[in-house]
Amino acid sequence: MGERENKLPNFIAAVQSRSRKTIANWRSALQQAENVENPRRNALLTIYKEIVDDAHLSSAIQKRVLAVTGAPFYINDKSSNNDAEKLKEIKKIWFHDVVKYSMDSIFYGHSLIQLSVNDLRIFESELVNRRHVRPETGLFVIKENDDKGVLYREDPAVTPWLIEVGQKENLGLLNKCVPHVLIKRFAQSAWSEYCEIFGMPLRVVKTNTKDTQSLNRLESTLIDMATAAYAIIDDNESIEFIEGMASKGEVYERLMMFCNSEISKLINGAVIGEATQGGSRSKEEVGADIASMITVADMQFIESLVNDQLFPTINSLGFPIEGYVFEFEQAKDIAALWKMTNEALAHYEIDGEWIKETFGIPVGQRVSPASPSAPNSTATAESSNDFFD
Repeated sequence: MGERENKLPNFIAAVQSRSRKTIANWRSALQQAENVENPRRNALLTIYKEIVDDAHLSSAIQKRVLAVTGAPFYINDKSSNNDAEKLKEIKKIWFHDVVKYSMDSIFYGHSLIQLSVNDLRIFESELVNRRHVRPETGLFVIKENDDKGVLYREDPAVTPWLIEVGQKENLGLLNKCVPHVLIKRFAQSAWSEYCEIFGMPLRVVKTNTKDTQSLNRLESTLIDMATAAYAIIDDNESIEFIEGMASKGEVYERLMMFCNSEISKLINGAVIGEATQGGSRSKEEVGADIASMITVADMQFIESLVNDQLFPTINSLGFPIEGYVFEFEQAKDIAALWKMTNEALAHYEIDGEWIKETFGIPVGQRVSPASPSAPNSTATAESSNDFFD
């Protein structure tokens, strides 16, 4: 079977709208996605594409994804020993992409990943366009609005090459972020208009002339002076601005900060770092602990996916990986671990190889404690309390 036969057919991409999205658009898209008889996610995915351009949301997602894709990992053999050669074979771009696409399912609700092998027998991976995937029914369509296509969970020509990640009806964390991003955009736009109106003084020219040529000359002069707003009125007319409250636009800033705060909580579990207002060290530490717990959960999710789905799949496709286990290196508090190790040395024998691997310190044979009766003897220098050479 050739490589093309092992892939889903080429989809036909449609032009996507970039019009301004509102809460009403989101509610309509949500109803379409949750339709029991004929669920369609295209409208919701269009909104997702718009909101992920938000700087704060994009940064929060990147932070969570990089905590996993950038973490060191091992490939352990049947004896639970690290296999450096197998790790070298796995540590490729295609594998990194699989982990990245799998992490994306947390935000989009679903990822369908397609594997392939090129002429050099090197694996490649790509994300199947979500606009052409109906995870609720397991259908891949050529055109977005088609009702028939490939039942990818049942078709033996493509099923062995696919990795499906995420629950079928889950719409992802981005769905919860939509209203906060849209409201923030409204606040940002309103704040911009506020600055345009009140940030620069209004230039007013009062005149009683009715001569069109003179009025045009005045207007040209005002235009050439600067970009601030201006008005040409009769000398018995007036212009008045009425503010809703005495402020400098703080109401918009606070609304934007609130939205950013909610986005941070949704994606990373807490508001930490530069997004914090009026924070404290204890608050930062609690936020960091929560984010760390989420990272550990994400790592466990990826470990299960790789060991239960990816490895059996690539093994069946000719990549010898049976019996091997993928595992992330859990972050250790080296200082605390060293303190506990040093205290334990007085009571227990500790494997020198573990000391070397954990702390990077070469170890030799353990020597006896120094004799208190001969502190200046040659034997004292050879029998120090030092564990390491």
